[in-house]
Amino acid sequence: MTAGDRQPGTTLDRRRFLERAAAFGVALPVAGSFLAACAGDDGSTVGEIGGELKMRLVADITTLDPAVFANTSADEPPMASVFEGLVTFDPYADGFTVVNQLAESFEASADGLKYDFTLKPGVPFHGGYGEVTAEDVKFSYERIAGLTTPKVESPYSGDWIALKEVVVKDKYSGTIVLKEPFAALLRTTLPVTSGYVISKKAAEELGDKFGTRPIGTGPYEFVSRTPKQNVKMRRFAEYGTGFVDQTWESITFLPIDADNAADIALETGDVDFAQVSLQSVDRFTDNDQFGLSQRVTLAYTWIGMNVLHPKLTDPNVRRAIIAAVNVPSMIEAAFEGRQEQATAILPESMGLGYWADAPLYERDVDQAQELLQTAGVSSLDLTYTYTEEPGANEVAEILQANLADVGINLTLQKEESGVYYELGERLKERQLFWGNYETQPDPSWSMVWFTCDQIDEWNWMYWCDEEFDRLQAASLKEPDQAKRNEAYIEMQKIWDEAAHTVWLSWPTKHFAYKNGLAPAITPHGRVLPQAFSRA
Repeated sequence: MTAGDRQPGTTLDRRRFLERAAAFGVALPVAGSFLAACAGDDGSTVGEIGGELKMRLVADITTLDPAVFANTSADEPPMASVFEGLVTFDPYADGFTVVNQLAESFEASADGLKYDFTLKPGVPFHGGYGEVTAEDVKFSYERIAGLTTPKVESPYSGDWIALKEVVVKDKYSGTIVLKEPFAALLRTTLPVTSGYVISKKAAEELGDKFGTRPIGTGPYEFVSRTPKQNVKMRRFAEYGTGFVDQTWESITFLPIDADNAADIALETGDVDFAQVSLQSVDRFTDNDQFGLSQRVTLAYTWIGMNVLHPKLTDPNVRRAIIAAVNVPSMIEAAFEGRQEQATAILPESMGLGYWADAPLYERDVDQAQELLQTAGVSSLDLTYTYTEEPGANEVAEILQANLADVGINLTLQKEESGVYYELGERLKERQLFWGNYETQPDPSWSMVWFTCDQIDEWNWMYWCDEEFDRLQAASLKEPDQAKRNEAYIEMQKIWDEAAHTVWLSWPTKHFAYKNGLAPAITPHGRVLPQAFSRA
């Protein structure tokens, strides 16, 4: 779970809650098609069009407007089918490779403050709204940044906080002009939802209805939505970029909240693809009618400690808690043993800032007791606050038993989700707590919630370190990726020295699908239905 309004079964990113700035640039090649022609269930082949792709959504959609959507895991797959951006992540690459999409060319200035683009000419919008122009690019990006009239209060304005303006040169070319460098521009702004280009004419005509009548340039266009039942897309016959092959005549998204219901829907053929629960992985692994894919996400779960609470100010007490905890047993009980144990905040799949030599703390009861003696603590009563999320109950129970072994009496305090994620000074009363945050593919989005200005917001450890903050700010303006990498590793070392975190896992998503389907899933577990093909 992350911050913001929560819907059951969804995860939310916390990009919407903070404005920040920095930059970096690179010239990008045009993506090619990597799909080979193979026979499909209906006799069609890749490159030929036919059939319907039926996909589970873990909840109903909220809105498909890139400027105002809630960024839930339910909204993203339909949006990815409808919209395209100047650039995007290559849907067939193993890592986060940025390639041109609507852009024919995309070039950064040496100082990282200007990005010149030229559009592929003649790319049409859905619904007869004409072709994409540089004016549409300007409108799309300035709208999210809050620079248009009327002003849109976008939860993602922070993605474009460094934007000064988009200058239109002619019908197909323009320049993105930044006020200051923004190192995450090509990692978490342009390649994802904040980089989608929408039709200015459609948005102005439809107003608030644009979220349920989205107009983009993608390979599939929006047809209809029946709340809590389905969202329907059809192949866009005039699809202009050719970025992916249009394998399907139509795509239907079915909101299914419960994992067990999704399992049944897969087995009965009501859906072709679904994220499945950890408990059902073996069920589909052992069934030769299905394939299974998994992704170690960029998310992170942990047990945090409030360093300002009187009972936890002594680092020896905090180190004793770390030594007392049996993390592998928690992963086994809470996550069926199917999560990767975390050693720091950034997983290897981030591709930048991974601390390969981060210490892996094993349970050592004797060491924990010695640390408590050093702190002059013979008995201690603490409270652990958590909420109802997958695995949270099991982690809480094991934590309670582990700490009891070293003489710490732990009271478990479960809160309803809405209360648990309510921000403000009330958080100062927490002692130990459950943490489960989602993020985007730039280390800055993982680190930013733990700076000094996030106290009483998302920095529930109430930890403030000036050097950590300095490195965070500097790395957002650093164009040299090697230097950024070093900075994020140093930040994790500072974090580790503070001894306020028991790292649990980097969550893994598991997806099951019927044989004959070749899914497209990003390295961090985002689903790209527009790039699905037949295997």
